[in-house]
Amino acid sequence: MSNETQAMRALVTDAEKHAVVRLVPVPQPGPHEIRIKVHSIALNPVDALYAIHQVDKPGRVVGSDVAGTVDQAGDSVARWKVGDRVAGLLQGATSGNPRPGGFATYALLEEDLAIRIPDDVSFDEAATIPLCALTAAQALFIRLEIPSPFPTIPALTFPPPNKTSPPTILIYSGATSLGLFTIQLAKLLRTPIGEPYNVITTSSPKNFDKLRKLGADKVYDYRDPAWPDQVKKDLSGGGIDYAVDCIKAPESGRKRIAVIRKVAWNKERVREDVTPLYGAVWAGLGHEVVYNSETMPTSPEWRALTVDFFQWLSYGSPGNPRVKFPIEPNPVRLMPGGLERVSIDGFYLLGGGDIHGRDQGEANQEDHLKPISGEKLVYRL
Repeated sequence: MSNETQAMRALVTDAEKHAVVRLVPVPQPGPHEIRIKVHSIALNPVDALYAIHQVDKPGRVVGSDVAGTVDQAGDSVARWKVGDRVAGLLQGATSGNPRPGGFATYALLEEDLAIRIPDDVSFDEAATIPLCALTAAQALFIRLEIPSPFPTIPALTFPPPNKTSPPTILIYSGATSLGLFTIQLAKLLRTPIGEPYNVITTSSPKNFDKLRKLGADKVYDYRDPAWPDQVKKDLSGGGIDYAVDCIKAPESGRKRIAVIRKVAWNKERVREDVTPLYGAVWAGLGHEVVYNSETMPTSPEWRALTVDFFQWLSYGSPGNPRVKFPIEPNPVRLMPGGLERVSIDGFYLLGGGDIHGRDQGEANQEDHLKPISGEKLVYRL
């Protein structure tokens, strides 16, 4: 029996406000689309959030980050062939957009929104990259308008810092998935005369060494109430020029903050001359979507960045392009149990512990259920 008449297993929303494994039709690729056999999926907080707080009727396939092999190519697809290893981003159940998510046996990607996986990168590692790495690129190159290496992004319109020392960028919560990618991309930035940016970040002390190895020049303990004062001292009055998801240190900010979680951001503690720049990663897919009760129109600029950024990732590391990505994937916590355990264990860890009546505060000594820190939850299908 061909795939056209078969059903596949998928994690879908149901009427009980959680996600369950069901059989759904196998999707068929349209023109300029590829279908991939999904091997690994990586979890993001939005996957759990919108499985509980559903924004559409039940039955939507959940899931954003996927990695696998090309199983079928639609008409006019030229850049991929069956068997190619790719990763990609889908919107899934985060809005009323009818396109399905990726936590399923098969998933569809537009051919120019797929990332080639280098030979020595596993599916598990590759699955950690699309959503959060793209969010980091959007924060730096679109919201903060820092010049990027990608040719389709317009010239810088926000005036660069008027000082002799290199710009300083603060990345708050550097040990998160997004923070790990933002640090690496920020470390690639250069001034017009070729100087690297000064990259500072916050985390718990256990992650200091990891963040320094990724490129952070200074790391501060976010639990220390005096860390903003230490930043001011270390910068000798120079201040912070750019910030990503900076919430608790607005007095050091310049004019703009790239805000990742709009609903959790408190403007009351920020100087009046500091502007929050909010955006959602889904704009990078190039389709109008309804997200957080707001309509996001189609944005050619945001989609162009996605195409260029994913192509840059596909080129691989400059020193060994067939082997590595140009940025490091997130550390992987490989979760047991496959698709059936995603909503039970994975969403529990991401803040959805009430999905199956489970107490999120229960003491559980199993290694795979310990609190997440500096790593990404990954399941194999």
